[in-house]
Amino acid sequence: MIFGSARNIAARYIGLQYRTLAMMDVRMLCLAALMGRPASGYDIKKELERGSATGLIDASFGSIYPALARLADEGYVAVTSEGTGARDRKVYAMTPEGRAHFLKTLAGPLPDEKYRSPFLFAMLFADELPRSRVKAMIDQQIAFWEEKIAAIDEMTPSRDTCAGESFVNGIGIATLRAGLHYLRRHRAAVEKAAQPDPRPVGASPSQTSYPGAAAPAAE
Repeated sequence: MIFGSARNIAARYIGLQYRTLAMMDVRMLCLAALMGRPASGYDIKKELERGSATGLIDASFGSIYPALARLADEGYVAVTSEGTGARDRKVYAMTPEGRAHFLKTLAGPLPDEKYRSPFLFAMLFADELPRSRVKAMIDQQIAFWEEKIAAIDEMTPSRDTCAGESFVNGIGIATLRAGLHYLRRHRAAVEKAAQPDPRPVGASPSQTSYPGAAAPAAE
């Protein structure tokens, strides 16, 4: 499939050519999670899912454990075992060398930001999609951003956040609220530009066969 020039530029911007994160990114994320206290790989994954780093970088167990192993080989983390037998688990702690490496890396040049959004990529082609599908995607995105805002609001009072963490949380909420405002203000125009919903043979005008379509409003 060949995109038009404008769409191609936009697709690149929102992450069509988004590449898998380099190991350095995951290693830095692991070190960040270990700045406060020792943790297992499972603990690190959960912290990344609910902490201030949520949404900044994706990291799966398949990338976290190899990253921790490499950090241990380099002397940036120390590994101890807790429990015995089947209940044995590895706990990782940052070493002084690891802390120095982490802070030195942060003090250096930062890579360009990359933004990935399946929603925005799909919306590039809103004028080619059924109207019910476009409406459903926008509704889902609004619900998703509202949940993110609520999660940050709920997390912040329960944690002793430092100035940097409060700053990042504030930017996250401000960005999400701006996105919500834009979606609600401009959704009508992009929904109007979408294709009419396909109608099955014998169906009434209020019915649609497209998955994810909203139920017709009661009269």
